[in-house]
Amino acid sequence: MSRRGSAERSASLKLFVSDLDFTLLGADGTLSSRATRRLNDLIADGLIFTVATARSAPSIRHLLSGVALELPVIELNGAILRDLQSGHILEHYGLGMAAARSINDCFAEQGFAPYVSGLIGDQNPLFVPPLQNTGMQWFYDEKVHYGDPRLKDAPEDPIAANPDMEDVFCFVYLGTKTEIDQIASTVADRIPDVLIVTYANHYAGGWEIVIAAPRANKGHAVQRLLSHLREERAVNIRETTAFGDSSNDLEMLMAADNAVAVANATAAVKAEASAVIGHHKDDAVLDYLEKIHCGR
Repeated sequence: MSRRGSAERSASLKLFVSDLDFTLLGADGTLSSRATRRLNDLIADGLIFTVATARSAPSIRHLLSGVALELPVIELNGAILRDLQSGHILEHYGLGMAAARSINDCFAEQGFAPYVSGLIGDQNPLFVPPLQNTGMQWFYDEKVHYGDPRLKDAPEDPIAANPDMEDVFCFVYLGTKTEIDQIASTVADRIPDVLIVTYANHYAGGWEIVIAAPRANKGHAVQRLLSHLREERAVNIRETTAFGDSSNDLEMLMAADNAVAVANATAAVKAEASAVIGHHKDDAVLDYLEKIHCGR
C-alpha cells in the first residue's frame, strides 16, 4: 500500500469503497482508459481504495485489469473477502448446506432453475442451469465474454451432485418482477434467516434476485475488511467513505462514516446518503475522490 509517510496522515487514514456497476463504472459498464489513469494516479498518491460488488473475482479482474488495486476486494455482495492478487479467500459467509438445499427445493417446486454459486476449497464454481429466459442468457453471455473460469454445467440438482461442495454463497435468478416476487415470498416464508435482495437489472431488463447468508452483505464485509487491515497489515482506518446506487449497497452506506450516492441512485439509497454527487456516466465518483483527496 502506498504511504505518504507523515505521522499526521497515518493517524487519520481514510478508506474509500465503491460499488462497480452504475457507480464507479461508466455508461457502457466499463472503466475507461482515462478513468483508469485517474484512479491509478490517486492510488499512487496514497488513496486507500477498493471495491465492493455483486460481481465475482474474475469479473473484477476483467473490468479493473489496468487498476493497481492493492487491498482485498469484496465480491458477491459481501459473501467473499478476497486477496485479488493471490486469489485466496480471506473470509467468507455462506448459507450452509442445509439452508442451501431448502432454497434449492423452493426454486425446483416453482419450476425455476437458478445459478448456484458454491465453494470448493479456494474455488468458487458457478453452476449454470438451463437458460429459461433472456435475462438468464444475458447473465451467462456476459461471463463467457470475459472468460469466467467458474462456469460449470449444472446437473438437475447441483448440490446433490457435488458432495465435495463445502458451502453455497448464493442463488441468482433473473426473470420478470412477478417471478422474482414469487420466489422471494416463498423463500422468505420457508427459510426466514436468509438475505434476499431483489432489484431491476438495467443491463438485461427485467428483475434479479440474489439469496445469500444474512451476514453476506457489503456493510458487514467492510467491517471485516477494516479488521483485516488492522490485524494483518497494521493499518488503522479512522474514516470510511462508501459509494453506491442500489439496494445491495444500503448496508454498506449505513456502515460508512460518509455515505455517497450517485445521481442515478435509487430513492432509498439517496435517502441514506450524506451526499449525492453526479451521474455514474460522468465519472462522478472519480471527481469526488480527486476533490477530497487532492483538493482539485
